[in-house]
Amino acid sequence: MLPSLPLEWVYGEKIPFQESNLVEFKEVTVFAGLFKHKSLGSSGLPKYRETIIGFLNGGQGYLIMGIQNDGTIVGVENITDDIMDKFNLWIDGSFNNLVYKNGKPIDPSNIRIKVHIFPVVGNPSSVIVIEVENKGKIMDIMTRSGTIIYRLNASNFKMTSEPVYRKRDVKGMINSIQGRMQTVIDEKRKTIERLQDKHEDEIKEVLKSQSKEIRAYVEQISQSLYDKYKKEEEDRESICSRILKIFYN
Repeated sequence: MLPSLPLEWVYGEKIPFQESNLVEFKEVTVFAGLFKHKSLGSSGLPKYRETIIGFLNGGQGYLIMGIQNDGTIVGVENITDDIMDKFNLWIDGSFNNLVYKNGKPIDPSNIRIKVHIFPVVGNPSSVIVIEVENKGKIMDIMTRSGTIIYRLNASNFKMTSEPVYRKRDVKGMINSIQGRMQTVIDEKRKTIERLQDKHEDEIKEVLKSQSKEIRAYVEQISQSLYDKYKKEEEDRESICSRILKIFYN
């Protein structure tokens, strides 16, 4: 059973109950920083979401913002209408990825999440209380990735079940796989083309080197034939000279 909330929230005083499987304290000094000054991962919002889901699986719970771990009231500053609109949209969006363990969508008529804002006496700040109630079965809500979050004492715990995917999730995965396969095919084709270009260049180099060798061989043969022809001419001239000498002598 949820504890009764204080009628008055006084700065520096402690609230009359502690954290438990039904209550979670969060010290948030600058509420706007959750959405403006920090990334989503470091803002604390993912942990808040886990706590809310844990409360749903336990049936009910309070997430109280502006309270230190020991229960001291410090309040939350800079609560504007714009920031609260963003916070409420974030809460609503937190359940788009939730289903029952049988894979069916969450029944909104069984879920109640209400945000209360209380002024802090003695400090220009407020306390935000997120009240969570699940009228359906407990321990029956999980994320589509198959994670069930539940509360034990004052902590969140997770256990894994089989993932449940929507049709558009499956279609997205198929498209992603097809995209990756096409990328691999394109890379393989480019690799083959690069190899072909490389071997074509190598073949040209071989032919070019062979052409040099052939030219050298032809030049060698030509020179040899020229030398042989020249020697024969010289021999013929020598014979003619000897014949003439005999004839005139």
